[in-house]
Amino acid sequence: MDLKYSLYKLPSNNNNNNNEYPIGSNKWLLKEIKGATLSDKLVIHSLKFFYLFSRIVLRIVLGKRRRDRMWIDKKISFSGFLYKSIEYLGLDNTLLLRFDNPNHNFKFYSKVTNKIENFSIHDMYMSMSTHEEDILEQFSPKEGGIFVDVGAAFGFYTIVGSRKVTNTGKVISIEPHPDIFDMLNRNIKFNQLTNVVTLNYAVSSKKTKVKLYSSYSILPERDRKGSKKFVEVDANTLDNLLQQNGINAEDVNWVKIDVEGAELEVLRGATNVLSKSKNIALLVEVHGHENYEPLLKLIDSYDFVIEFEKNYEWGDKHIIARKTPMPI
Repeated sequence: MDLKYSLYKLPSNNNNNNNEYPIGSNKWLLKEIKGATLSDKLVIHSLKFFYLFSRIVLRIVLGKRRRDRMWIDKKISFSGFLYKSIEYLGLDNTLLLRFDNPNHNFKFYSKVTNKIENFSIHDMYMSMSTHEEDILEQFSPKEGGIFVDVGAAFGFYTIVGSRKVTNTGKVISIEPHPDIFDMLNRNIKFNQLTNVVTLNYAVSSKKTKVKLYSSYSILPERDRKGSKKFVEVDANTLDNLLQQNGINAEDVNWVKIDVEGAELEVLRGATNVLSKSKNIALLVEVHGHENYEPLLKLIDSYDFVIEFEKNYEWGDKHIIARKTPMPI
């Protein structure tokens, strides 16, 4: 779950461009934020009212220009006010916001906390709303098929894949981070999905314990901030995890992998899946130039060919590879 975002626009159900504004801005947050439960709604409405009321009072007392100057000088924003208020009230672990993804017709939750890396409202919204449509057009798990989501994060591909395979198919959704895994399960329940199995594991080349760093990678060199903060999580091979959950390797027809540089670790532990399935596609986010050629060499040994490739200026790629049919 690599969060490299610039300026995005809020997806909209209408074509009124006047309704578009940057995600993460105060205007966006003030308009779009809403609580998930009745108590959450009461808290959010109260905080919004207090924030806006204070702006009105200060405008009356100081005038618009002096109020705005004070807001800028003291770096006051609704976002900062919201986070501090929720933390002061002790609700940062319990209060939930709800948002809609109108482009893909599902709902999702967000927490209000600064205590967990990449758990801001902005980060969670982007993870669940902003994905490349050209890639999604190629993402086509079949009805009744089995889709495996490795590095599921908050559940975007899990939810989209669940709808595509329908109730006659199954999604195996795998996410190692315990806090993200909790939100993944909440979003699955929120959307009333009944064909998803969630597994709280890191996927690796062997069964072991691994350190999951603040970059959400099991590789310490991918910890961009150099903080070396980590949580220890269980790791197992994809082959083992599928077998333990009653999934035949030959029945898997789509695998999505987004694991922050550990793509080769995942594939090295998926020998049965890669060799036995005759109708399988891989959607892989390849993190870093150094991983690209080794990954191509590995999947080529299983007769996969690249059908789609997208390059990013920071060095990562998205690839979709499909196993070539055996000659008759």
